[in-house]
Amino acid sequence: MAIAQKDLTETTSAKPVANDAAKADAEQAIPTIEGRVDAIDRERLFGWVWSPERPDARIEVIVRLNGHTLLRVKAENERVDLRRNGIGDGAHAFEAELPEAALASVENVTVFAITPETGDQIELRIPSQSEQQAQSAVNAPLSKILDRLDRLLAAQHILQNGQREAAKRLVDASRRMDELASADDGIEAGVKLVRTGQEELNSRVEELEVFLVRFDKSLGGFDERLSVLTEQHRNDLKTPLLVLACLIGVTVGISIGAMVW
Repeated sequence: MAIAQKDLTETTSAKPVANDAAKADAEQAIPTIEGRVDAIDRERLFGWVWSPERPDARIEVIVRLNGHTLLRVKAENERVDLRRNGIGDGAHAFEAELPEAALASVENVTVFAITPETGDQIELRIPSQSEQQAQSAVNAPLSKILDRLDRLLAAQHILQNGQREAAKRLVDASRRMDELASADDGIEAGVKLVRTGQEELNSRVEELEVFLVRFDKSLGGFDERLSVLTEQHRNDLKTPLLVLACLIGVTVGISIGAMVW
């Protein structure tokens, strides 16, 4: 009888351990929510939200006024800045048009994100008017700089592909010339091959030149626009602009190096 009682005691004492482990696993399985409301501008509400544990999930967002549901939207719009900052594939933004009642009482507007699987509602913070203005002052020029940086990287990729293709054609032509050197009609065929290869290379070079001209034009007014924005927001943008200027310098150097190669 004592043995049976001991076994029962051990079994009972083991249950909380198992329950604690199951509870810990359940807590780890619950997805977390990250996001915020960026701004309320021109009668529209903008923001983003996602779950790092469920990067493919498109989170549902609820907008309420004084506790009453106004509308529901999915955070599924794509934004380049989200992708740049590692927010999944970037398609986690949302926006919604607010009715007049909400615009007249913005301080009573609340925004909630629905947690996948559990259905829990997480409130997303709405920044104050001063925070929105400061954010806008910084984001406008930074967004322009990052857009140009993306274009520089894309241009570098195109140039590298063109250079690799031209080098491959030269190698193929050299190998073909070696093969024709031993043939009876090698001279005539070799001359024809050289002419054909020259025409193809000239065409490729012209395409690259046209691309570079268009690219230079697209960036022509960038410095002037950046100077204006910098003058308008000199105090807020000094450090970010310095960092991004260094990034652009490095990217341009890489592009020039690729062109020289």
